[in-house]
Amino acid sequence: MNHRIKKFFVCIGLLAGSLSAQAQVVNEQLWYEYIVNYPFANSFNLENAFTYSTLMGTPKWRAFDYSAALEWSINQNVDLIGQAIISYTQQNETDNTLELRPIIGTRLYFTPNSRIQTRLLIRAEQRNFQNVETKEWSQVARPRIRGEVIFPINHKSMYEDKLWYAITDIEWLYNIEDVEERFANRFRWRIGGGYRLTYNMRFEFLYMLQLSRNQIGEEYYTSDNIFRFRVKLYLRKTKPSSTEGVGN
Repeated sequence: MNHRIKKFFVCIGLLAGSLSAQAQVVNEQLWYEYIVNYPFANSFNLENAFTYSTLMGTPKWRAFDYSAALEWSINQNVDLIGQAIISYTQQNETDNTLELRPIIGTRLYFTPNSRIQTRLLIRAEQRNFQNVETKEWSQVARPRIRGEVIFPINHKSMYEDKLWYAITDIEWLYNIEDVEERFANRFRWRIGGGYRLTYNMRFEFLYMLQLSRNQIGEEYYTSDNIFRFRVKLYLRKTKPSSTEGVGN
């Protein structure tokens, strides 16, 4: 790892530590993710992601998410994305919520042929909530933007097997309307690594710091330490995917 990469991680760590110190409530979460990618027609990829997440402490909640994302690689610099997420959350013994979330977006590749890959993922989502008990629905739009960096560690390319690689990204999520939901505006920082055993099978572990607040002008109220365990399966090796998927 060269001096610039070390300096980058130090700056990111200092920023995340400063923001986390502002939060009043700290929680720990576990996320388990299974992601299947199916490339077709040379420039398309269909990603199916299944996620189970839960709070390690109390009050305990559980969430079950399914995401389907269709990616179209226009060229080596631009992907177009259509995505749909279904999320069911058991908030407590009496309150459960269902969320339907259609999403459109794009991913821009700034260094597609370099060892260190830098990308920008821009998405806009329409969040539709239902209180399962009262059957009432509410809607809100939320833009989100994520800057990403990924690079190989023990090989020169991301396309080799038996590869260790590193990941880090920063994402902002903010509602543009008032919504009856706590902590709707969020800042996320992820860092971790993965192992590409073969083209078909990859494993990732990510630590994600998530800071949340009610309104854009307020200070961050909660800080979540989230530990994400991911298994990624890529099908059709004869027609390899040119995208990495979008996830959540």
